Amino acid sequence: MRPALKVAALTALLVKFEYSSALIQFRHASHSFQLVPRSTSSILGAQSPSGLDSDALFKSPADLSSDEVFVSRSEPTKPAKQTSKRSMLKFALPALGIYLSNPLLSNIDNAFVGKLVGTKGLAALSPATLCIDQMLYLFTFLSRATTGLVASAYGATAESSEGNVDAAREAAAAPLTVSLMAGVVLCLFYAVGTPSLLSSLNVHPSLRQSATSYIHWRGAISSFALAQSICLSVLMATRDVMTPLKIVALASVLNIIGDALLCAWPLRMGVTGAAIATAAATVFSSLVMMKSLHTKRLLPKLRLPQKNEFMSLLSYTGPLLAVTLTRLGGLVAMQTSAMALGVQPLAAYQLCLNLLVFFLLFGEPLSQLSQTQLPPLLDKGDSETIRGNLKSVGVLAVITALGIGATTVSAINFGSGWFTSDPAVQLLAKQAALSVFLAVTASILSVAADGAMLASRDFGFLLTMGMGTFLPQFLLLKTRCDSLSFVFGTFTMRLGMYFVAALARVLLGYGPLGRAVRPELAARRRISKGFETK
Repeated sequence: MRPALKVAALTALLVKFEYSSALIQFRHASHSFQLVPRSTSSILGAQSPSGLDSDALFKSPADLSSDEVFVSRSEPTKPAKQTSKRSMLKFALPALGIYLSNPLLSNIDNAFVGKLVGTKGLAALSPATLCIDQMLYLFTFLSRATTGLVASAYGATAESSEGNVDAAREAAAAPLTVSLMAGVVLCLFYAVGTPSLLSSLNVHPSLRQSATSYIHWRGAISSFALAQSICLSVLMATRDVMTPLKIVALASVLNIIGDALLCAWPLRMGVTGAAIATAAATVFSSLVMMKSLHTKRLLPKLRLPQKNEFMSLLSYTGPLLAVTLTRLGGLVAMQTSAMALGVQPLAAYQLCLNLLVFFLLFGEPLSQLSQTQLPPLLDKGDSETIRGNLKSVGVLAVITALGIGATTVSAINFGSGWFTSDPAVQLLAKQAALSVFLAVTASILSVAADGAMLASRDFGFLLTMGMGTFLPQFLLLKTRCDSLSFVFGTFTMRLGMYFVAALARVLLGYGPLGRAVRPELAARRRISKGFETK
């Protein structure tokens, strides 16, 4: 009875000192007790576990840290089942097919345009895709927020893939509505602002007509493109990767058929034909995904977000928008630097960039693994399972980065002739191959780390590193850029700095994820800080 009496005494003491808002649970584990801090981040679904020893139990409330606390005691339970590498691959491989579809189709567009239109057509695609794809990338914070919100609401575990469908549907309502509204705004922006946009990018006058046509056709279906990304995030957050893979595969086939009919024979519309084919495939994919969500009872009703939903979405979108802006700024700086080198270097840059984007997406399924699996584990404070999942993802990321990096070099050296018949453009691309290899390797590692940081909602770190890595990249591009290798080298530098900083943060026990992985270090710092305060 002594342990029970001690717990009762402590409970009364906590109430006396106005700790009634703390959550009191009971956990019995080898007749010891554990004191766990409950920080304000738990309101957002990210609870950081504590490593305080059992002696802390008998301290008075005045000696405790300023965090709210709860005492937990329960019957011994089996540790949560860790997701094996095989299970991860069952999720990651179909997800890889989904993420590779868009860049694969972009490269197919490049091949049709480069072969049938020539170097100028390929060069025109560079600013056009920048204005479309990178502007849509600006809104990826919505799809990433959707993944986190829906995964937490759905609450599936490694033991069972079944979750709360109603909660997931409600969690997706606000992001889907906002994405459609944002798409309408983008459509209007492209309709009236494209000439000014191309002028601000200093696009060569001979390329503007083709670029404008491409932007107008792709921009007209912005709402469908953004809605597609939200639907995809909902399906993947509920552990369904096969349905979107089938839809995306079918849409890809339609896009290729459209490229053949509109770019080649019989219409020969060039850049405009490539844009129409891509736009039609996007509309088809978006509508079929919505139908699939409706079948699974996951399609939310369109409505304005309520206050609590808006605040929950804002907790993601505000920081993520700022982070996305810094990353987009780096890509724009790379684009403008490549344009300053001339038409042929710009065409070579477009070729290399599309291969870079295509191959770096091999890391995106690893990011999705963390974003879908870590939030429930962080809510529970399951340090052991979190460490196991991170280790598995890390091993897969290193193997993937090296293998795909080597594949990228081979694609540039032996496949550049598929995209352009200009020997000068092919030579420039081959000269930048090593730099692109390093960029792809760093990208896959940083994308995998990015998923873990997003899952733990460590937005302060993401924003700090976003600004801290963007500024040196921007300054280098503006002051010393003289080749494509240098352009991609700044990209490698930026992502390498981010990956090293993220890894160090976790291993040293800082941030929500670091405190979950290394709770003993976090607890030691809290205790040391308490002594310094006294």
